Amino acid sequence: MATQIKSFGKSRMTIGSCSEFHNNALDLITKTTPAELHIEALEPAYSQAVGQLAGIVNRQRAYISTAQLADTDKVRDNAVGTISSVVIAYQTTPVEDKRQAAQLLDPQLAAYKGIRKHEYSKETAEIKGMLGVLQAEENQAAVTLLGLDAEVTALAEANAAFEAAFLGKAQEKSARMDVEDLDSEQVVDQANALYDQIVQTVNAYAIVQPTDELLAFINDLNGIVGIYADIVDGTTSGGSTPDGSDPEPTPEPEPGGGDDEGEGGSPL
Repeated sequence: MATQIKSFGKSRMTIGSCSEFHNNALDLITKTTPAELHIEALEPAYSQAVGQLAGIVNRQRAYISTAQLADTDKVRDNAVGTISSVVIAYQTTPVEDKRQAAQLLDPQLAAYKGIRKHEYSKETAEIKGMLGVLQAEENQAAVTLLGLDAEVTALAEANAAFEAAFLGKAQEKSARMDVEDLDSEQVVDQANALYDQIVQTVNAYAIVQPTDELLAFINDLNGIVGIYADIVDGTTSGGSTPDGSDPEPTPEPEPGGGDDEGEGGSPL
């Protein structure tokens, strides 16, 4: 009897398990190559469906970049505060050259007082202006004399890191908008249907035109199927279905029937 891809109750998986299963299957397809499996026409749509499924799972989580944004903003706020405090403190120092250095910088930095309270994008622009003052050639000696070189460097790095995090959050939000209106059950059904077509094609070629690579793929995929079949058997009374509801008990299939309960196989 020809080696075939085994089937299991995919429809009973939680959406998280469903996403992971299809990701693992897709990774195995990529490793073997769609051409070797004769599924060049199916792989692009399957890959897209798997990506959409992952997006639906991820949209349920908090924005990953939010914490990074807050952390980098705190670093640059601290740098701004340190620089401002040092300049203010040295305006009354009895050391003449340091007092003059502080008095040179203070009026130039006056426009940037209170910027730590401003909204993110405005503060980013204002810090760039503040850095323009601190990094100006005519002010370098004063900055160095007050011992602020390291703080200025730290401020520049923190502002750049914040911009990168801010852009990352914008991109993350944009990516989520792409899947915001997707129906989870519909995407799951699409991924499962495309997977079934792939199984049917591979199983058919395993009969009429088997190769070592194709048979190795089947064996490897069956290993993955076995893992998720055990997960399904252990979670049929708990977890959630793709639409978020409690799963209904699934009756045992009649011999020779069922969509994803019987082995795939169709003529080429």
